[in-house]
Amino acid sequence: MAGFPIFVEMGKRPPLVVGGGELALLKARLLLKRAGVVDIAADAVCASLRELAASGRVQLLPGHPDEPIIRGRPLVISATADSAEDTRVSRIARAIGVPVNIPDRPELSSFTLPAIVDRGTVTVAIGTEGAAPVLATRLRALLEAELHPRLGRLADIARSYRERVAAALPSARSRRRFWERALAGPAANAILRGNEKEGCELMDTALSEARTSADHSGHVVLVGAGPGAADLLTVRAVRALKSADVIIHDGLMGEAVLDHARREARIISVAKARGRHTRTQAEINALMITFAREGNTVVRLKGGDPSIFGRAGEEIDALRAAEIPVEVIPGITAALAAAATLQIPLTHRGIARSLVFLSGHSASNGTLELDDVELEALARMPATLAVYMGLATARRLAKELVRRGWSPAMPVLAISHISQDDERRVLTSLDGIGDDQALDGLSGPTLLIIGEVASLNASGLLNDHSRAARQHQQESCYHTA
Repeated sequence: MAGFPIFVEMGKRPPLVVGGGELALLKARLLLKRAGVVDIAADAVCASLRELAASGRVQLLPGHPDEPIIRGRPLVISATADSAEDTRVSRIARAIGVPVNIPDRPELSSFTLPAIVDRGTVTVAIGTEGAAPVLATRLRALLEAELHPRLGRLADIARSYRERVAAALPSARSRRRFWERALAGPAANAILRGNEKEGCELMDTALSEARTSADHSGHVVLVGAGPGAADLLTVRAVRALKSADVIIHDGLMGEAVLDHARREARIISVAKARGRHTRTQAEINALMITFAREGNTVVRLKGGDPSIFGRAGEEIDALRAAEIPVEVIPGITAALAAAATLQIPLTHRGIARSLVFLSGHSASNGTLELDDVELEALARMPATLAVYMGLATARRLAKELVRRGWSPAMPVLAISHISQDDERRVLTSLDGIGDDQALDGLSGPTLLIIGEVASLNASGLLNDHSRAARQHQQESCYHTA
């Protein structure tokens, strides 16, 4: 069953529970969290259901309900523990399009009941399509601890302001920005503390300032998406994605990263591949400036960290020249993500005293540029080299390093699609890169970690061929005389 979560309106006609035992009681109590009244169809009911009936929360109907009783209900739950009766109710409900649930009988159910976190007006429903109810219960416990008990009151007060906000701020964008600030600022904090008077006064002040503010310009946020896995995003990056009107991304992250975007956000790919640029950097700069001048919150989403081979400097300069406010949110860069995944230190006492980031190609023409890099000094230190976008120029780089004093046996780790499901790893050496097949199977953005630390990865993280290469390299001398 491919379930889609929805909230069902319960006010027009009561939901129906078929059965009068303890299981029916549990389902009735769950429904009473939102329904004013629940109808119970049973020939006999337990004492607790009789008490609910006496209080007016439950209406008792004869057992074995037929089609007229079921028709028009928002939903029906049959919890009789009688397989034949539950099957009969399910068949009738399905035939006339009424949502039906039979506890622990997914084949007879058209919906499942979620685990619910109840905060009054704010409700969180957690479902596993019946696959793992205990997991849903665990998630509910986690959310119960995280969500403030007065969150529902905050929503109620926000609802009371909706008409005033709509009248004061005619554009949808300005209203959304107001609510984003108001619900995360001093007004919301005061309401959650229980001081609703102070909270409303602060809300009034915020609305007045929003109405009279002359600053309706947009801004740009350069966001580091990290190496690709969505769970390696920073909290601040997620917040930026959720508030963005426009997201301009480079395609270097997993698809799940963009799941954090609002449904209404405009998403534009400016993905680049070696030898093919869909847009020039000047065109990307112009896109950001155009959308920001229209009053949008623009997120420029970049793989890794914007400030490490992400051309952030050029984009910041262009935005400043256009007088567009800009913010930078860092991301986990590929070298650090690879080190964590492989459990190797990039610096290690007695092995590597420094770490150098290098680009495998220049921004201008894609060629390898090492004339200004003191490779001989780095070999003597010794150092770890983290070479970004190094796949295409790996053979030339290896030859240049050996020519300038690096041992041909120096270990090299090549990792592509770091942290993503299709991550690939190859352990070789500088002389091994000369083998045309050494880096077969790698494609896309590839990081090279060059240095003795590359031989320190935990066993079992690489394939058998790589382990054999590692053993060979450990038996070799790493530095030439």
